[in-house]
Amino acid sequence: MGPDAFDFWVGEWDCVTEAGKAANTVTREYEGKVLVERFSILPPQAWTGMSVSVYSELDGWRQTWVDQSGNYWNFVGQMVDGDPCFATAGRVDSDQLFKRMVFSDIEEDSLFWRWETSSDEKTVSSGVGRPRPTSPNGTSR
Repeated sequence: MGPDAFDFWVGEWDCVTEAGKAANTVTREYEGKVLVERFSILPPQAWTGMSVSVYSELDGWRQTWVDQSGNYWNFVGQMVDGDPCFATAGRVDSDQLFKRMVFSDIEEDSLFWRWETSSDEKTVSSGVGRPRPTSPNGTSR
């Protein structure tokens, strides 16, 4: 995975998840070296979080996620069945689960996003979102 492996994700996205409607904004910052994600599930659920993702030649993609629940997770960028993904290297939280988000069916103006958890890295439980950007370049239509 190279430095532009997650370029498809940059933009303003309207999402539908199991928890309800959500908004996700992903920008390139710090001279284009850092992806910053700001994710919000809209009321009545009302929940927010953010991630910072960085690519280096030595380590590849790394992401740190934090949210209003106090979660702090570190992810590694990788491919899963040909799809880009961020996954925890080990079990996290009191639940001791592996976590990953997998991006598939990537088009210019849509993608399929799966949030997956597993106790053994084999059996997967999914939360699903189908984001659609405001426009392909992230500006309002």
